[in-house]
Amino acid sequence: MVSTMRRKLAAVTIRPVGDELLLLDTDAQRIHKLNATASFIWQCCGKTASADEIAGLVATEYAVDQHIALRDVAETLDRLRELNLIVEC
Repeated sequence: MVSTMRRKLAAVTIRPVGDELLLLDTDAQRIHKLNATASFIWQCCGKTASADEIAGLVATEYAVDQHIALRDVAETLDRLRELNLIVEC
């Protein structure tokens, strides 16, 4: 079974800044700044998407090879999970 990711929104306030996002996590009382690519990945999690699906979107959006996109997406998702900004479904 392929796991999917979902954004944690209950305790997160979102502020767009250009193509980046500032996320205020009120539970952890921390602010996170996501660059354009991490912002894109985090927003894809709003559609409850798998890492493979997100990698396909990243590969298309940023014109990179699928395997490179998958590696980068996996690293970003791991970090977002560590920060408790996304959850696995």
